[in-house]
Amino acid sequence: MKKLFLDANIFFAATFSPSGGSAMLFELAKYKRVELLTSLYALNEAKRNILHKGGKIYLPRFYQLVSELKTIDQKVYNDSDLIKWEEWIVKKDAPILISAQGQKVDFLITLDKKDFKSKRIESAPIHFIIFNPGELIQSLKP
Repeated sequence: MKKLFLDANIFFAATFSPSGGSAMLFELAKYKRVELLTSLYALNEAKRNILHKGGKIYLPRFYQLVSELKTIDQKVYNDSDLIKWEEWIVKKDAPILISAQGQKVDFLITLDKKDFKSKRIESAPIHFIIFNPGELIQSLKP
């Protein structure tokens, strides 16, 4: 089973669009096609953005999605950990790369093209593929 690390924006998109590609990842997990992982850092960012953009009314959907997760990395990274990754990604996104790397995932799933699909990231010392939900879904088709 493929292990997917979900960026905060996947939770945001799946919360607001239950029929979109991000939400489909959670359906795949229900049917044991993929295993979903993330970090406390990503969940906190997602929750903050959901509350800011939509309010508390969306939290039950968010919590339902979180209940589908296999693992949540709870490590907190200090500045020296983050500085090591600034060659490849902006500091605010470094905890996502570090957590995905530490959990030995097959894919990091994100909607952030600007930072995670850049030329800089191509040379990063990572051992997973960075996809958006649509790319991942296409890759799973027989």
